[in-house]
Amino acid sequence: MKIKLNKNLFKKIALALTGVAVLAGAVFGVKAIVDYTKNDLKKITPTFEVGNLGSDGKFVDDESTLYTKEAFGCYGLQVKPDFDSTVNYQIFYYDILDNYISSTEVLSEGYSGEAPVNGAYARIVIEPRDDEDGKISLTERIKYPSQLTLKVKKNQDINERFCSFSGKLMQVVFDKDSLLFSKNLWFDPTTMTWINNPVCCVTSSTILKVQGGSTLTFDVSSLSESYSAAWMRIYQFKDIPLDENMIIEGFGATVDSSFVLNKSTKYIMIAVDSGSSSANWSDDVISKLPSCFSITKSK
Repeated sequence: MKIKLNKNLFKKIALALTGVAVLAGAVFGVKAIVDYTKNDLKKITPTFEVGNLGSDGKFVDDESTLYTKEAFGCYGLQVKPDFDSTVNYQIFYYDILDNYISSTEVLSEGYSGEAPVNGAYARIVIEPRDDEDGKISLTERIKYPSQLTLKVKKNQDINERFCSFSGKLMQVVFDKDSLLFSKNLWFDPTTMTWINNPVCCVTSSTILKVQGGSTLTFDVSSLSESYSAAWMRIYQFKDIPLDENMIIEGFGATVDSSFVLNKSTKYIMIAVDSGSSSANWSDDVISKLPSCFSITKSK
């Protein structure tokens, strides 16, 4: 698959991915994407070939199914089937480096959904269920794809929606409720490396786009009393690529309830320390973290 990317943006990723902690929550989608109008979407017609995709998202030799060999940008994906027989399909998601992330369940009805975090591209498998000979004929190779209407957002914004930081691939989100946090993960700004901290720490596994000069408020009152000592650390970036645009001043820990971002800041990453080894970061608590933040734009 040929994917055109900003080379500076990902020049370190191949080396840094090895030995770096894998982000948690990769199979979960971010906050619901707004409904697109007809003018926002375009119809695509990817080429289907005989074959299948396995549980690892890789090609499997199978004469009874069709699949898209080349992945396609899946931002705003909508699928409308109109098969004249019983046919299922399944969507497989991949990151910008064509690494498999996850897949949907087997589908038969229309689909309009979000990709999982870091899901930039997709492939589709078509599976006829009542084919008599169990093989895709030349006619069926043309017929079934023509009965599946695929639409995606016109502008995929790949280089604006995905980035890397110290070798970790991360998706850019545009509201604080879309922040996802990974437990036991911490970033050390002195060594510019990721650290596995199994006790107190969580770090956002998505990068939040913000307005410079905004005020970020942190309020843990919605959490249990055991998290009352929690504090946050803000990592600020002037632009993408993040590695080349980190703002050193102001990145440190803060115990204040609010923090004013640098006027040049466009993106932030947030880390939270529970302040106590007895305060475990359960999945339920982590899911509530975005609600502990509020951002007031500068005037």
